[in-house]
Amino acid sequence: MSKMRAAAILMTGLVLAAPAMAQQPTATPAPAASYPEWNKLTQEQRQALIDPIRSRWNDNPDMRAEMLKRAQHWQRMTPEQREAAHRGMQRWENLTPEQRKAMHEQWKAMSPEQRKAWLEANGPKLPPPRSGPAGPRTPPPAKPQEHR
Repeated sequence: MSKMRAAAILMTGLVLAAPAMAQQPTATPAPAASYPEWNKLTQEQRQALIDPIRSRWNDNPDMRAEMLKRAQHWQRMTPEQREAAHRGMQRWENLTPEQRKAMHEQWKAMSPEQRKAWLEANGPKLPPPRSGPAGPRTPPPAKPQEHR
């Protein structure tokens, strides 16, 4: 199974696990103040953060569009939504392999309409896409071709 397929299954499980695992306590992360800002990281620390993403990008050319879509999705999320996503990932990691498999099977058994309805009722709520003061960005008009 490819790494990206495994990641997609993981994300599906997170969405499915959220309501079932809501009562489980989660570990408290280290305070954000204990980590330096990006510009104060050493080059080695920055590289350690970037390398895994670079590897996934290079190793999965068929998944690049999906990876970029997920990154853009993450950027639209509020800090509260990001925190909720992190808690969901932690809950997923705490599930047994059997629980993960059961949740995956449950999701696979749903029709696309059932999945959509479930996500609307239980999934993360995202703000609308960002736009500038003049509204959504539109690409510039195409330049006319020169005839020679």
